[in-house]
This record gives sequence, structure tokens and C-alpha cells, in this order.
Amino acid sequence: MYKHAGAGWNIRPFETADAGPCLSIFRDSLKDMPWRMRNRGQYMILRRALGPRNAWVAEEPDAGIVGFLSLQPPQDYVDHLFVDRDWRFCGVARGLLEVARQQATGPLSLDVDAENLGARRAYEAMGWQVVASASATGKARQMRLVSP
Repeated sequence: MYKHAGAGWNIRPFETADAGPCLSIFRDSLKDMPWRMRNRGQYMILRRALGPRNAWVAEEPDAGIVGFLSLQPPQDYVDHLFVDRDWRFCGVARGLLEVARQQATGPLSLDVDAENLGARRAYEAMGWQVVASASATGKARQMRLVSP
């Protein structure tokens, strides 16, 4: 589906056996976002979002699953995008977003925690634009971004 020749990873549709590695990447990524660690309901939301028709994984032959993305059609909304910390800055997120863009009928959108500076900078570097910002009592402020 998508292959990064230089880094050796490829992107393919999610399979049921990928759930464990994806959950592991998700849990590890939450360590970078301590404000989200308290909400255990996120694990169930993630499990429901992952499916063979709307999720993809980035896989490297020796490392296994190094990232994943889930897309909610028909809104073209990316509800999960996580990359293993050892594989960040290797183009994995860009590749996953490109695959999602190929499946979408319009521009992609996603929400990012305002405190997640690394993700915000990565999206901005790829040309994503902030179109809305909101906060809820007791929760981190969210920003809605739209792809170029």
C-alpha cells in the first residue's frame, strides 16, 4: 500500500493481530501526555476505532508495528495517530496520513491536545491549519486541525 524504501517500513491495513502492538504504542505515547493518563475509557474507544476498513499500521520487518492511524469516514476525521517514540521523525506519521488522504473524499481533520507541542509542530510542518480551539472543564484544551 505504501512503502518507505529508505527507512524500510511499509503501511498496510490493520489486522486483528495488530491490536496488542497498537495498544502498547498508545499506552507508551500517553506517558508523554500525563493529562490524558487518567481517562481509562480511551482504551475502549481505541479498540472500537481499529478495524480493517478504517485503520492502517506502519510496520518495519525487524521492529514490528511502529505506528498506526484510524480514520472515521465519511467525515474524514483522524481519531487516532500514534507513532512509537523510537520511530518518530522517520516519516511514519506523514506516511500514515498520506494513506488516509488517499482513502478520504475531502480534507482530513483531527483534534490535538494544545499541550502536545511535538504533535502540533509536526502537523504545522506538514501544512495543517488550526481551524478551531476549545476547552472543557477539567480537560486539556483541544485544537481542530485540517490538512492542506
